Amino acid sequence: MRIKAFIVSQLVILLLTPCFSQETYQVGFSSVSLEPDDRFVSLALAGYAAPWEGRFSLQWKEQGTIPHYLDVTGTNNHLYCVDGKTLLRSTTDISSWEKICDSPGIRYIAGWSDKLIGVDDEGKLMKLDLSDRKFKWKKMGRWSNSIHAIAVAGGHLYLVDENGLFYVSDLGRRKMKWKKAFFHPLPNIVSLTGDDDKLIALTSDGVLYRQGGNYQQGKWIKIGYKNDITVKEDIKSITLAGNQFYGIDSNNRLFTGEHRSRQELTATALSIASGGKAVVVVALDLTGINDTFTALVKEELHKNRGLSPSAIFINSSHTHFAPVTQNWPTWQESNRIADSTYLYTFVREAIVKAVEESLDTAKPAELYIGRGQADLGYNRSLRDRPDLYDNAVDVLRFRYPDDKSEGLLFMAACHPVFSDAEERFTLSANFPGVARKIIKDTKGISRTMFLQGTAGDINPLDSPEFVTGEKLANEVMEVIDGSMQRVTGSLSHYLDTVTLEVPIRSKEDIIAYSHDAKINENGMLKERNHTWEQIMLGYLNKGMKQFPMPVYVHTLNIGNWKLVGFSRETTTPYGLRVKEMWPDRMVSVAGYTNDVSSYLPTHLHIEKRNYEGMDSFYWYGMPDTYPYDVEEKILSEIKKNNR
Repeated sequence: MRIKAFIVSQLVILLLTPCFSQETYQVGFSSVSLEPDDRFVSLALAGYAAPWEGRFSLQWKEQGTIPHYLDVTGTNNHLYCVDGKTLLRSTTDISSWEKICDSPGIRYIAGWSDKLIGVDDEGKLMKLDLSDRKFKWKKMGRWSNSIHAIAVAGGHLYLVDENGLFYVSDLGRRKMKWKKAFFHPLPNIVSLTGDDDKLIALTSDGVLYRQGGNYQQGKWIKIGYKNDITVKEDIKSITLAGNQFYGIDSNNRLFTGEHRSRQELTATALSIASGGKAVVVVALDLTGINDTFTALVKEELHKNRGLSPSAIFINSSHTHFAPVTQNWPTWQESNRIADSTYLYTFVREAIVKAVEESLDTAKPAELYIGRGQADLGYNRSLRDRPDLYDNAVDVLRFRYPDDKSEGLLFMAACHPVFSDAEERFTLSANFPGVARKIIKDTKGISRTMFLQGTAGDINPLDSPEFVTGEKLANEVMEVIDGSMQRVTGSLSHYLDTVTLEVPIRSKEDIIAYSHDAKINENGMLKERNHTWEQIMLGYLNKGMKQFPMPVYVHTLNIGNWKLVGFSRETTTPYGLRVKEMWPDRMVSVAGYTNDVSSYLPTHLHIEKRNYEGMDSFYWYGMPDTYPYDVEEKILSEIKKNNR
């Protein structure tokens, strides 16, 4: 009897297992914040180069006033100021100030661990040990040249003179020894502050600069200014206390610096596993990333979790309101390259954490796919071809049978570029963030992620982003309220490279272009073209004749749903034509996947020599646009591979 029951139970398992493995997947989801914290005083916003003065995340929040002062500094717990006679210290909440000791003649001060460094009117360098309750200044040296500001950063004391030249001494040495700092001079400094890894300077015209990070190579990088929209304060002095940034205006009003943000930026990961295989779709609220960074992240995940690079699909929403995370070699200097700590530490760790958490939290779930339509945008560059706009809104729904909870991946093709004046200086996910919030508030679905389609030539019909986000959210909810197709079948993943090279022009052609008066119609373009010229001549000096501009095509087959991702800012025709290749399949096509290092135009864009077809390549620091037949080369390769 027991043997018969055992045989019956095994038959039941055998009968049920194929159905279960085909229709139920192990699905995990995680969302990790990409919002910069206080270690980043201010970050440049990516997406476009206007205004040329830059867009930065910093805004000021008033906290009260401070006493009359000559200089101000901070330690981990307090602010300190000197007035030429006394040293004052703030309470922890900065609501009041108390006298610490007499400080006759002290003109400049800088915080250093539990010590203060001071310089008096005669150039004597003094040290005050804050842990010693006697609070007595002790002489530690002398400076004979002029001083405009001092600061301690990374255990070194920096002095800047009237010409903006910097001198540095290692505070770890018993005897002070001075040398010129390796970085560039910065004239007109009125205030200076620092911490373990950076110096921040304020100039007399109210511009903030940062020094720190290997990527800067000695240059001072702009991180803020009075833009009269989100920053209207006339800041005259700055300091850091712990990780908090402070500014003081000419009326002695004290402000804390903070990131102006809607608190929407995330890295989300959706893992799907079946039959011993797993794929992970990652969505980033960023303008884009480059393939070198992607390779680092995928290598780490392969080492940690054994995931193949082709199993990790990383898409950027292309919001124009996130910190710079990719290379823009010809933009203003503050936008040319990402803050190394934000990108290689903060963002990298967030992506890895999201992927690993999605794998660790995976549990049985059902998948459904559906498609709606919403007219979010229009083809901004091919106005004579209104048919070249893909209004598809694709939605992947995952449901967990155990607790009846669910989540959504949705995608559409439209540039997240429009916003009002203040929002242009505000960190946000733009319309995808609006859509996610509406879906959460209306449907109670908090697990949501957005993938960007082939939006390279598509701008929103509406402005600001709240209109576009609402239209997208309403269509997503229409799709999930309607009939959706069950996703069944096995998983596969492929990452192909279409190798393309572009010739580097001759020296004469490069110089002729960059000095063309018609092209250099304004200062912004003139500066861009000069920078482009220097980059191209640098390639020629290295003996380069061809420049590699590969296109990556990433394919995930999740049962009967095919997800194809193109690298670069992919234009509409690619998505439309890839969908035509598999007319009997549900095919979704994304751009901005794994690498965003230029536009990906078609012959239609190149023929018109429009922004997507030509001018954008100078902004991206590329030698030229793609060959005229680039579209056919890529699509024929996709058709041949038949992934």
